[in-house]
Amino acid sequence: MDAATISEDTVERADVTTESSVIIANAVKWSAAAGIIPVPYVDLVALSAVQFKMVRDLASVYSIKSEEKVIRSLVATVLGSLAPTVLSTSLVGSSLKLIPGYGSLLGSASVSAFSAAATYAIGKVFVRHFENGGTLKNFSAKNIEDELKQEFAGASESAGLKKGQSTSK
Repeated sequence: MDAATISEDTVERADVTTESSVIIANAVKWSAAAGIIPVPYVDLVALSAVQFKMVRDLASVYSIKSEEKVIRSLVATVLGSLAPTVLSTSLVGSSLKLIPGYGSLLGSASVSAFSAAATYAIGKVFVRHFENGGTLKNFSAKNIEDELKQEFAGASESAGLKKGQSTSK
């Protein structure tokens, strides 16, 4: 390889990394926004749509062919890895919105923070998988479970959530 080829590869990789970071950052913002939707359970539907779009966009950045069914299945499977924490907290938080006043505020804050942390973790895990040459077809939620929980724990702590709430092993 000559210096020009190495330089082009470095620039292209930097562009992909930057674009991936922007996609994840935008998805995290939209996930947090979905969490404050005042209608119970509609927030969770919006969250799944945001995460689906994020994974589809990340696959596109890495020139990976994506099928809607495959992505929806993978996102659901990955969320299942975080199920004890994310889904229970999201369902409880969303259900709190049924209580007028403070219930709605607490539910919105809870769902918003956990949604953002889960979206960030999912995005980072998919980016690492794609950067290592992975595709949607050879993605294994089981193989990335510990990494996903670590990313979620880090994102949860950054969001100011209590350490004990972030993950359960």
